[in-house]
Amino acid sequence: MKIRALTTGAVRVKHSFLFPSPGVRRQLDLFLPGDSSDPLPIHCWAIEHEGVLRLVDTGETAAARDVAFARMQVTADQELPGAMAAAGLDLDDVSEVVLTHAHGDHIDGLVHVRSRVLLNETELRSVNSPMGRVMRRVLRQPLPPGFAPETFVLDGGPFGAFARSRALSDDGRIVIVDTAGHTPGHVSVICVDDSGRHVMLAGDATDTLEQLHARRHDAVGPDPTVHVATLETILAHCAQHPTVYLPSHDPDSAARLATGTTVNATAPSGENKSPTPAAT
Repeated sequence: MKIRALTTGAVRVKHSFLFPSPGVRRQLDLFLPGDSSDPLPIHCWAIEHEGVLRLVDTGETAAARDVAFARMQVTADQELPGAMAAAGLDLDDVSEVVLTHAHGDHIDGLVHVRSRVLLNETELRSVNSPMGRVMRRVLRQPLPPGFAPETFVLDGGPFGAFARSRALSDDGRIVIVDTAGHTPGHVSVICVDDSGRHVMLAGDATDTLEQLHARRHDAVGPDPTVHVATLETILAHCAQHPTVYLPSHDPDSAARLATGTTVNATAPSGENKSPTPAAT
């Protein structure tokens, strides 16, 4: 199994996005003046396993519009085709794309994809809901042209600490798990690498590993209680299985993938539990 980080530009987000205020200010602050972060990567992921090339998310495009709380920094050569080429991969070889959720910086790269696209049924219902449609219009964040993913349900039973899952590969080494919180139907993909470690391609389950350790809900999820419960589940899984945790916007995710560094689930900060390289 080989897993590669593909970087499709960067995004600067408000500090209120990364460190939300409590109560009604949680989302209100996103639209008020405030400082922004340094550029954060927009990662998607390529998995090569048993002769099949899969993508988890597709990254952003140069045509992306900024919103009040996020400023995109993407050039045309950083879009998915360029990111794939930089990794020595051919976009035409992709058999399947799994979307962690339906926000633009994870799905806009679908304009370059001609393969099968999968999205959690719960997430698609949220996308098509009246509120979902209104928010896309207010934020000027349209879906990519021809957006028509196949849906799946998490009907595979428990996987580690996760109560709901779905196997993606025939051998069960690539598994989709329920990580609702950032969006109602958010999922993550866990790959069991050749050394037996779990490599968790976490989308926006959190923005960083620090947020996971802090058990801090984000500023955009509809239900903070659900989000925090998911973070507890992720940490419980990390305690059961050595897990390399890779959020899409964490500046350290690519380095953790390269070194195979797993999460120290019992510590409030830090994760240096397994510094040996992952067999990816």
